[in-house]
Amino acid sequence: MTARDLWQAFSRAGLDPDALALGDLTRRTAVARVTELAERLRARGVRPAETVGLQGPNQPEWVLGLLALTAAGACPLLLPADSPPAETRRLLRTAGARRTLVADPDGTDWAVLSSQDAGADRGLTGDADSEAATRHAPGTVLLASSGSTGTPKVVARSQGSVLDEGVRYHRAGLARPADSVLLPLPLSHAYALGWLAGALVAGAHVDPVPPRAVGAVHERLRQRATVLVTVPGLARVLARRRALTDDAPYPALRRVMAGAGYVDAGLDALWTRTLGVGVSRNFGSSETGAVLWGEPGLPSGAVGHPMPGVRVDLLDPDGTPLPGAAQGELAVVLEDGSTHRLHDLADRDEHGVHRILGRARLGVVRRGARWVSTMEVESVLRAAPGVADVSVTATGPDDSDDQGLTVEYVPADAELAAPRLVQAYARAELAAYKVPDSFQPRYRLRRSAVGKAQAAPVYRVARAGARPDTPAEQVLAAALTELGLPPLLADGGTAADLARTAGLRAEVLSPVLDTACALGLLDTDTDTDTDSAGAPGAWAYPPDAVPAGRALAARVRGEAAGEGPRLPAAPAGPPPPDAGLRAAVEELLAEAAVDGPLLEIGDGDVPPSADAEYGACVVLGGVHGPAARLGSLAALLRPKGLLVVADTFVADPLALTDAASRVTVVRWLVDGHLHWWTPQELRAGLEAVGLRVEESHGTAHAPYTILAARKPS
Repeated sequence: MTARDLWQAFSRAGLDPDALALGDLTRRTAVARVTELAERLRARGVRPAETVGLQGPNQPEWVLGLLALTAAGACPLLLPADSPPAETRRLLRTAGARRTLVADPDGTDWAVLSSQDAGADRGLTGDADSEAATRHAPGTVLLASSGSTGTPKVVARSQGSVLDEGVRYHRAGLARPADSVLLPLPLSHAYALGWLAGALVAGAHVDPVPPRAVGAVHERLRQRATVLVTVPGLARVLARRRALTDDAPYPALRRVMAGAGYVDAGLDALWTRTLGVGVSRNFGSSETGAVLWGEPGLPSGAVGHPMPGVRVDLLDPDGTPLPGAAQGELAVVLEDGSTHRLHDLADRDEHGVHRILGRARLGVVRRGARWVSTMEVESVLRAAPGVADVSVTATGPDDSDDQGLTVEYVPADAELAAPRLVQAYARAELAAYKVPDSFQPRYRLRRSAVGKAQAAPVYRVARAGARPDTPAEQVLAAALTELGLPPLLADGGTAADLARTAGLRAEVLSPVLDTACALGLLDTDTDTDTDSAGAPGAWAYPPDAVPAGRALAARVRGEAAGEGPRLPAAPAGPPPPDAGLRAAVEELLAEAAVDGPLLEIGDGDVPPSADAEYGACVVLGGVHGPAARLGSLAALLRPKGLLVVADTFVADPLALTDAASRVTVVRWLVDGHLHWWTPQELRAGLEAVGLRVEESHGTAHAPYTILAARKPS
């Protein structure tokens, strides 16, 4: 590869200018748009080596923005689209970025350079000549990496390093010139960047689509995609989608690659059975890019052999490479001769196949004379009946020879996934020394866009100027004050720490604190500077916010809250299902194959006993809580029966951007409806109780979404 940077790799001579290169854009068109944007950036004062944030949805425009920044010599900081505002601010400060290029394919001007401080669409303010902004070589790519801890950090990768990774994909035959590489995963992630580089090096077509955009994935698989790049969690969702499986196998699809997570034999078998293509494995780090890969059919947790051009060693505790079959810490020697210790533990069999055990001193736990991989335990417990999501962590000192294991999981049904039943499942499926000590139900687990469990955030009072101006904010301020949390929040603490100190229910307190962050009252920014203007004592709210605040506080204490009072100056909740929504549900039922009687359950209705069998069950506005009960709904259906849910949802509990979502979420908190805030969460819950989600879409009757799930025959 002779190109010196990503832009040269994309625009080099010898590639067909009229062939599709990026989404639906030909290479000629894409090159022209990048050239025009790079000139605009230079005209706006972007200079070589300046750090500029890059943010936007997973669309071709994001890739055009990356290429334009590198063409202008800037250092792009790849900002995760799912980061809350506080985290984005922290990443921009850490990298010394004063400006952000926002790629919005739906905007009149698809790429807008904005100021970090002013946030204006076109104004430029701030010191763009700061020392922090020029500390990297021109064109350095800055990645916001969560590692395995969920704590964001900035990792610098030279373009030569990124291109070297692309050459590995090309030399391994993973990215070929005739390929159409489908990328439905966050483009800001190191895993996606490596595959993008591989496609650029090979001269292949790149097709970025939003994560979980199943319809777009289905369309591309039918049209042209030859390689699908995904992560294990998304791969599980895709392999169960009726639209994808009904049209499988796809003639052009030759490889499915899953990285950035634990791939087990069950996922491999699921893809092979439903789509005719097993799951290849990929492993690497933000600093090194991908360094291991393997063909389908490997055992659970195995990721195969080193990629071309790199050497992978296993080190003993003294740092000495171990020969042959061994177990130790991964170390990688890259093409440029640099050595990187990855702080991951792995074993290597007699055939040279590596199996990842987990992060040293985090994902691998010493229990007596044996090592336990938390990823393996998670993989097993994810299949437990009624478990929608699960995270396993070590407890006790890192240097202990007998650490504990704690399981936090989201139950799809409080009875089906009671702690004693999940523990019994663990004992039946795992060796005794691998069985965790504690099983804690939770309403939600914090995960990154690629499915990694994130560290528990430290909550603090928001920076100066935060005020509870809206009714939703005022209710939360009243609840936090009623709980006596402002003095504790001034110093900061995790939900578990705050609950332990104040005697509260951590699982209920956590979504309350997350919502307070989304509304701007609290912050998880470690650099937050609180002063008298932003201190909790300054929270002022009217008396009519107090009843709802007290009701919410009672739930956090574990007390009976009674009927949730009306939020001040706001409707009690979303409007009831109207005739239009019912018509949409009836249309869906008319198109579906329904055999047997129909049952309708409204919000607050009590389902009948599970001994009745229905051909279809329609739930209108009653799925959110206060307890998970999806198993009881599934039990109402006869084989091949259909469950249709029409309810209100929010897109992201950590980023409530519109007033209606803010009121809805606070209403749910006051009423104790703590489950299934997003359609994705409900989908995972339905699958956990044995249903297969066939359809999920928004409606013209906002704020409702309709999901349809089938009971297997």
